[in-house]
Amino acid sequence: MLAAPANAPGSTTAEFLAAARQSGTSWSYGSPGVGTVGHIGMELLKARTGIEPVHVPYPGYPQVVTAMIGGQIQLSMLPPGLAMAQARAGKIRVLGVTSAGRSTLVPDVPSLAEAGVKDFQLEIWNGVAGPASMPKTVVARLSGLISAIARSPEVRQKLFQQGWQVAGTSAEGLANRMRSDYAVLGKIISDRAIKAE
Repeated sequence: MLAAPANAPGSTTAEFLAAARQSGTSWSYGSPGVGTVGHIGMELLKARTGIEPVHVPYPGYPQVVTAMIGGQIQLSMLPPGLAMAQARAGKIRVLGVTSAGRSTLVPDVPSLAEAGVKDFQLEIWNGVAGPASMPKTVVARLSGLISAIARSPEVRQKLFQQGWQVAGTSAEGLANRMRSDYAVLGKIISDRAIKAE
């Protein structure tokens, strides 16, 4: 989720992004470090919107949130569970989800696409991998078992409570997602010359 301090300018996400464009490099954003989803995702957002806040890396998300509440940074991408807890407490403002459409985790929060951000989608996901030499029959069996477990009502509910949605895709679906994300995010990493410190 894209988040900002509670007193962020603009009454809408589009107005906030307009203010961010006008601020140039006088604004900054926080992430839990170079190369993290929060960092690369913000660089993708910068490329799609023309905003230019400066990156400030922190040791982790708790420090990012503290800096945002304290006014040291003007925006960040935060996991939904963390962002919504702080937003409900009135400490930060949630501007939109970074998925292509609204999320079932927070259906009342609009997507950035609804605010006019084009060609932008960023989701944190987890997958299970094995060696390339694993037989296809074993891959298919494990994929089916893991999917069934993830989609079970108990596991789905526990994950949902922690801020995760269950996809439970096939091995091919995961490979397609990895290729798609690599194409978009790899280009941002290359274009912005992002390197490990």
